Amino acid sequence: MRIYNRYVITVSTFLLLSTVVLTALSVTEIDVFYTTYVLEALVITELFSHFSSRARHSLSRVGIILSAGFMLALAIQIIKIVT
Repeated sequence: MRIYNRYVITVSTFLLLSTVVLTALSVTEIDVFYTTYVLEALVITELFSHFSSRARHSLSRVGIILSAGFMLALAIQIIKIVT
């Protein structure tokens, strides 16, 4: 199995498990789900990016996009708290 396939399966599995856990805990805020998904994907992306240089190059773009999304969600929450 190629590293890309393992990456997709791993991310999908963790996202599914976190959805089940958050739903079981009766979490209803969409920002909690989004933040959880982004953090999981960032951690898994960082772990998989060390396996090969080619994977590191392509997954670094994914990491940048996920980091930007996380910062945007964080900024929105800070604005809600301040106002």
